[in-house]
Amino acid sequence: GEDFLPRLSTHLPSCFLLPASDCSSSSQLTCPYFPRPNTMNGATRSGIGRRRGAAASSKSPLTSIVVVAVSFSLTFFVILILGFSSSAMPTIHSDDHWKDAPDVPLSIAAEKGDAVDELMSKQFRKWAEIIRGDLHLVNIETSGIISNDESKKKNKSGASYQGVKAIFCKLDWAEYKKDPPLLPMFRMLVSASGCDKTKNLITMDLVTVVQKTRGYDKIREMRQTQNVDGVHVMPPAGFVFHESRVGSTLVANALTAMNPEGHRVYSESTPINEALKACQGMLSKCDMDVNVELFRDVVYLMGRTSSPTEKNMFFKVSSVGSKRIGVLREAFPSVPWIFVYRDPVQTMMSHLDPAKIQKKNVRGGAPAAVCTRAKRHPPEDLIQLANDYGEDVDELSDEEFCAAHLATLCESALRQMKKSDGKGVAVEYDGLVDKLIQSIIPNHFGIDIDEAARQRILDVAKVYSKSKTDKKDWVEDSRKKDKRSTPEIRAASTTFLSASYSELKKHSIE
Repeated sequence: GEDFLPRLSTHLPSCFLLPASDCSSSSQLTCPYFPRPNTMNGATRSGIGRRRGAAASSKSPLTSIVVVAVSFSLTFFVILILGFSSSAMPTIHSDDHWKDAPDVPLSIAAEKGDAVDELMSKQFRKWAEIIRGDLHLVNIETSGIISNDESKKKNKSGASYQGVKAIFCKLDWAEYKKDPPLLPMFRMLVSASGCDKTKNLITMDLVTVVQKTRGYDKIREMRQTQNVDGVHVMPPAGFVFHESRVGSTLVANALTAMNPEGHRVYSESTPINEALKACQGMLSKCDMDVNVELFRDVVYLMGRTSSPTEKNMFFKVSSVGSKRIGVLREAFPSVPWIFVYRDPVQTMMSHLDPAKIQKKNVRGGAPAAVCTRAKRHPPEDLIQLANDYGEDVDELSDEEFCAAHLATLCESALRQMKKSDGKGVAVEYDGLVDKLIQSIIPNHFGIDIDEAARQRILDVAKVYSKSKTDKKDWVEDSRKKDKRSTPEIRAASTTFLSASYSELKKHSIE
């Protein structure tokens, strides 16, 4: 209001104030912030911005200038503080941060000697940590994926999709490899490596990263020389799918323990799980072809390493990924895979053992079982399976829902197994360690096992596969599970799982 400046002037030092008479009313330039007073009927009236009817008061132009200067200074100070705060916060690089990275000129491949390495380092310096495999893909975000023609309008990459974010961090693989049962799941390795903290993450556009790294690899291939840093990409040697709670973690631990320096095993990693289901469902924004390309790109990035000894890469996929084996088969038709399963009652008991459920009841009394998590919003294939058995999915008991859920995994794996021309096989839980040593690893995955590797597998098999922080000896529990099983569990197993169990036995590896 009009009284603000007069009140402010009482708080300013006298050296900043001038008499009003020093501001000539004859020149607007003399007082640029105060228009010449209006005079009407001999009385001085307020100018623009004054309250109607209020008497004009003479004000120093320097006072106004001081106010503006103070306001500007305060604004600048606030901006400075905000800028400093943001610089101190964790930095997450977006794709905009990297979009000025230079394109890869293939003419580099024609260069010779040290000059090539120097030019290569300049071309790829912004991508060095990813190219060398020093930073690892720990997550992807697919909610913004755009496919086909729509994506081609927005980029010139030729990729069939865009809008996927790739999140990188440095994983401590040595910590996992020295004792797999202590970090049996990928999320535990992520946490132990500090990659659950935002400040350690780098986020970029996935398509752009893939372009740059493939460009680098192509140049190296064209030069037909060994990378001085030992950088190479491990192709997938095998995939492990499973019914859930059937010994798949033991398989992952055994693959790691048999050759820690030569093998890298991703145990239920987030990037793979997300890539498999990126184009799943009727409301998906992308199709199977896009999903396959995305899956290949993710596996490619996860296989980068500068370790000269790392040669074989394996993926143990989350149980629900068994519904997306088709994506794997399209992306890597020649790569072998297995589906681990178990006697239905024993599997059900691993999920719904009454002794464990009583300790894990969640709010509302619902059992804390993985196989019943989707009960409030069951997927379409489970609804259809229940209908095929003459049941309404909303009327299923916990035991029946769990059995139906497991049946959808088994039947999905069976459908893909029958199309895989022997690349996909079933592996029953009983005698799993012997099967790994004698058949699965050497014959199906094609990896030689020497006596030292065999002994390391036997040693890791003696420990409970999910020991985490405290090592526990593994104890065979099949008979105990059968004995403690309830009539409801046995009945649900017979209804929903007996058929797929029998069929899986026909496709099992011995």
